[in-house]
Amino acid sequence: MDNDFLDGVFKIIGLLITIVVIGVFAGTIVWLIWPFAIPAAFPGLVSSGVLAAKLSWWSAVCLSWIFNLLIRASQTNNSR
Repeated sequence: MDNDFLDGVFKIIGLLITIVVIGVFAGTIVWLIWPFAIPAAFPGLVSSGVLAAKLSWWSAVCLSWIFNLLIRASQTNNSR
């Protein structure tokens, strides 16, 4: 195998691991803060059921990944 190929594979694996770790970290923060911040900021939306009062950990991680993708997409579109 070519060393350049292996270096590229290891860089891609490292990038994926970094993205997963950052997503898990951000999702954990969202999961910890959500039950306090969202009902306080949007009491009407929580009481009417539009926003959830609590999130599962996995939902918080997915939510952080979705928002990350949306923010990056908007930054890409604004730079064009």
